[in-house]
Amino acid sequence: MRQALLCIAIVLIAIKSVAVLLNGPVPLERDSLGYWTLSTLVMNGDFFMTDSHISYRTPLYPWFLAACRLLYGSHSFWFIALVQVAAYVGSIWFASTLALQITRLPFSRFATIICLLPAISATQYNAAALSESLFVLLLTLHLCAFIKYAHHPNQSQAVFVGLTLAALLLTKPISLLLWIAHLILILLYVMRRRKLEHADKIHFYKFSHLFTAACVLLLFISPWVFRNHLIFGRPSLTEFAGRNLWIVTFQDGSGAGLALPRSSASQELTQRLLHSPTQIDPTATWSVSNQLTRSGLSDAQSDRLMKQVCIDAIQQEPRQFATRMLRRIINFWRCANTDLLKQGIRGEGLTPLQTWNQDVVWSKRLLDVRASQSVLCNTILAVVIGLALGCLLLNHSTRPAAIWLSLILAYFSVVTGTLEIPDYRYRLIIEPIIGTTFGSAWAVLLSKKERIAAIAD
Repeated sequence: MRQALLCIAIVLIAIKSVAVLLNGPVPLERDSLGYWTLSTLVMNGDFFMTDSHISYRTPLYPWFLAACRLLYGSHSFWFIALVQVAAYVGSIWFASTLALQITRLPFSRFATIICLLPAISATQYNAAALSESLFVLLLTLHLCAFIKYAHHPNQSQAVFVGLTLAALLLTKPISLLLWIAHLILILLYVMRRRKLEHADKIHFYKFSHLFTAACVLLLFISPWVFRNHLIFGRPSLTEFAGRNLWIVTFQDGSGAGLALPRSSASQELTQRLLHSPTQIDPTATWSVSNQLTRSGLSDAQSDRLMKQVCIDAIQQEPRQFATRMLRRIINFWRCANTDLLKQGIRGEGLTPLQTWNQDVVWSKRLLDVRASQSVLCNTILAVVIGLALGCLLLNHSTRPAAIWLSLILAYFSVVTGTLEIPDYRYRLIIEPIIGTTFGSAWAVLLSKKERIAAIAD
């Protein structure tokens, strides 16, 4: 009976996702157009996109788009969207698996899926050529792989942890420091192990596992790092922090609204902007970046110069920047999803492709009443997340995992709040983890006795 209910819940999520998808594809513009252009280079044989001298993209999503386009031609956007629906459903399945691994309570899997059933806003991104759907799938898969390793450490599982982290980094580098939360979880389990009888007989963590995972990680990311070293003179996954900081440093509103500093870097940047035939607004990030590249700097050099100017400005007004940054970190949880993606509109980039527009009325109505468009609803949700984590922290068996989940959620909110203006798009990537938190807490509350989680069998 339990398995049947689980299957029904997953099917309902799949139906909801397909119904939103049928409203039509999202036109290729801005980020999606950039990904599409990079995938065209890959299709033409430039696998590492060396003809595109940009330092702010990683390659996995363009590779995915190129593979789909080569396989399905004019029908490729259909296939891409359907695969992304499958990825979205898969991420929810992995989120439920994560809850089961944390609590060891079978009900937690069903509870997680039920908690994620009302989520509607994220399904729109399945119809866009954007990396969110793929990233969320890889994130939940990686977390499942790591928690499995934490409970049952072995060499093969360490390899899988390294592999999934590499895929994650090659999709979105925001996960670069996620290992800190993982390390803390391992330390918590090590401390708990010492309290067990016959602990010396338990097959436990080894430095060889860490070495293996690191080697696998480096093996898969090193070609892209080497590509950037050849083009930009510095080994890195991406160089985009300067443009991110520019937004939050100089824009008003959620940004700090600082003035350009008095520094040598700022003088160099100003001089390069003066060479533009038209006046450039210093707060317009991409206008500044584009003019710097036109003035002779590489994409990475432009980003480094912008980053240095931002650092100089922040050092002159650290309190104002810190205050706005703290507000952005809080608003990460509260910002409203006020603008839906425009579906079913034929953009120029989609002209040669087969498109669709089935106009599923009930899915549009669900989108119209989405809770994510309300600041109040988002604030209530944030409070409930805190209560759910508190419930898991109070339970002895789930306490280490609760600290781990708290660190992961805090990590994404702090990194985003530091480098970005809060937007729903940045929050949707942790929705499955929020579902895991709710499902785990629900299962623990309903359990009749405290379950002692195995640390390492």
